[in-house]
Amino acid sequence: MTLGIEPVVARPAGESETDGVTQYVRVSARGDATKPMDLRWSRKALRIVLRDIGPSLVHIVGDPWTPTAEAGAAAARDQNVPYVLVGTSSVGGPTSITARWQAKRIREGAVALAGITRPALDHLADGSTTLPVGVLPHGGLTIPSQLISRPDPSPVVFGAVGRLVRERGLDLLLDALGRTYGEWRLRVVGTGPAQESLEAQAQQLGLSARLEWIGGLGRDDIATYWPTIDVLVAPSRVSPLWVEPTGTMVLEAMAHGVAALVSRSGALPDVVGESGLIVDTDDGEALTRALQGLVEHPERARPLGAAGRERVLERYGDVAVAERMATLWRRALSTS
Repeated sequence: MTLGIEPVVARPAGESETDGVTQYVRVSARGDATKPMDLRWSRKALRIVLRDIGPSLVHIVGDPWTPTAEAGAAAARDQNVPYVLVGTSSVGGPTSITARWQAKRIREGAVALAGITRPALDHLADGSTTLPVGVLPHGGLTIPSQLISRPDPSPVVFGAVGRLVRERGLDLLLDALGRTYGEWRLRVVGTGPAQESLEAQAQQLGLSARLEWIGGLGRDDIATYWPTIDVLVAPSRVSPLWVEPTGTMVLEAMAHGVAALVSRSGALPDVVGESGLIVDTDDGEALTRALQGLVEHPERARPLGAAGRERVLERYGDVAVAERMATLWRRALSTS
């Protein structure tokens, strides 16, 4: 039992089991388990699970236009169980009239709304809800119990992590670094279609000697990268079809005591809050000023990193997220 709650989790694969805290129940579903929003859950199986367990509340993670949300909401309605709906997207949505009607019905049938990020919640709630709301980040963030003490950087080592595509704004970072005076280094993790043009851009700007292109790193290997940089820079752009969805890599960096410098794209400003540096999207001059300030005053990196880590511990650790989830559930039940 956790926080006075006995959670039961439906999953599409694996055996039904319990880890002593959470009960896991296998429910048949068609589709790729690595893309849970697109799974086609068996409504009959979900109804049977709800009938047999008799939960007080159903927690559905999925935008209201996804098959997951549709199946979960239908099963909850069939068994007369209230449900909380958690949105995951901050852009996009249903296109056809029927799909929009279905999404509206699912959203309005919920007793509480949440988002995995603040933009996802705003996109789901659409600014018009009177229901209880909350931000419930995905779990699974790795937070080291302690950090190795490091001296103030000299020179500052900047880092960039992510797929090398235009949306990530690495070309903006290279241009800004080309205008940044003093000693610095940049270590880039990731691969993608823009890599060749980015390498050519770095060469034209005369930056190649200061850059290291590391390539892709797996989840287990990325932890060895964080101690090698002082500031993670995420100058992501905003487009009609894409914004920074979760800021997961920024959170990982902050958890490891790395300072964060980000743009106002999607989840990034809310992730960083007052613990890091934030510039407007596509504002190369503001990005240059922020980089120059860190190069001229490298001693600022460690306090920023410490503040970021403290924010992660307070807001994004498993216990913190579980407490916020339980609070939202109780509010939902009290008003349903």
